[in-house]
Amino acid sequence: MTAYRSAMTSVFFYSLFGLGLCLSSTSIWAQGQWRPERNVEIVVGASPGGGTDITARVLQKILRDEGLVESSVVVNKPGGSHTIAWTYLNQHRGDGHYISIVNEPFITNRIIGVSPLSYRDFTPLTVLFNEYMVFVVLPDSPIKSGAELLARLKADPSALSIGFASARGNNSHLSIGLAANAAGVDLKQLKTVIFKSGGESLTALLGAHVDVGVNPVATAIGHIEAGRLRVLAVTSPERLGGSMADVPTWKEQGADFTYGSWRVAFGTRGIERAQVAFWEGAFRRLLETDAWKKELAKRHQTSGFQSAADTRKFLEAEEARLRPIARDLGLVRK
Repeated sequence: MTAYRSAMTSVFFYSLFGLGLCLSSTSIWAQGQWRPERNVEIVVGASPGGGTDITARVLQKILRDEGLVESSVVVNKPGGSHTIAWTYLNQHRGDGHYISIVNEPFITNRIIGVSPLSYRDFTPLTVLFNEYMVFVVLPDSPIKSGAELLARLKADPSALSIGFASARGNNSHLSIGLAANAAGVDLKQLKTVIFKSGGESLTALLGAHVDVGVNPVATAIGHIEAGRLRVLAVTSPERLGGSMADVPTWKEQGADFTYGSWRVAFGTRGIERAQVAFWEGAFRRLLETDAWKKELAKRHQTSGFQSAADTRKFLEAEEARLRPIARDLGLVRK
C-alpha cells in the first residue's frame, strides 16, 4: 500500500510538473502573440475615389469579413505628396494599430526632393499587388491613338492638358514622363494637372476639363467598361485580357517603354516583431482569399504574398530602378 501511495504521489507530482510546463509554454506563447486591441486605422494619403483609397476599402472589408481585424476605419489625409498622411503616421510610432498603403512616392518623394520621408522611415509589411497604367480620353476625343497623342505632344508639348493624381513622381507621373521621352519631349514642357485623387482626375476628364487622363487600370476600368472613356494605350509589355484585350500597348504604337506599378502596405517605424508577425499573417491569409483574388482579377491586377523582409528588399530594388528614371525625366532637383 505504501509503495502504491508512493507511486501515485510520483505520478501526481510529475503530472503537476508536466502541467506546469504546458501552462508555462502556453503563457510564453500567448505573450509572443499580438492582435489589435482597438480600432485599426488604414491611412490613405489621397482623397476618396482613387486607386489607393479603393484598395484601402477593399482591404478593410476583407480583413473584417475574414475575421482578421475586428474593427478598422479608412482615414483619408490627402496633400503634400502623401507627406501629411505620413506625418500623421509618425505621430504613432511603434503602434501596430496604424497601417497605410502607397505606391511609388514611397520611394520617389525623397529622390525628387518633395519630402524627406521614404520607405526607410517606416516598416514595410507586404506588396499587395502589381498593376499597369492607362492613358484615357473621352469617347469623342479627336485623339484616336497613343501614337497620335505622342505626335501632338511632339508638335506642341503644351497643346494638351494631362490630368493625374495624386503626387509628383508617382506611377501616373512617371508613365507620362516615359511617354513624353518616347516622343522626344521634355516632361517639364507638358501641361500636367495634379489632382488629390484618381477619382477627382477622372471627374475632371469626364467633364472635359483636361484632355487626357493617366490612371491605374483599376481606377479607370469602370468608366472604360461603361463606354464613358476610351483607352489610347496601356503601359504593360503585352495586351491585358478581358475587357482590355483590344487595348494596344505603347510598344505596339512605336513607343519603346513599359511601366509596371505596385501597392505596398506598411506600418509605422518601430513596431514590435510580434506586430509585424501579426500583419504578415493577416496579409498572407487575405491575399489567399477568393474575395481578394476576384477583386484583383476585376481590376487587372496581380498579387503574390511577400514577407516584410522581402518587401524591404523589393523596395530597395525599386529604388535602384526608379532613381535613374526620375533623373532622366528631369524630376530630380539639382
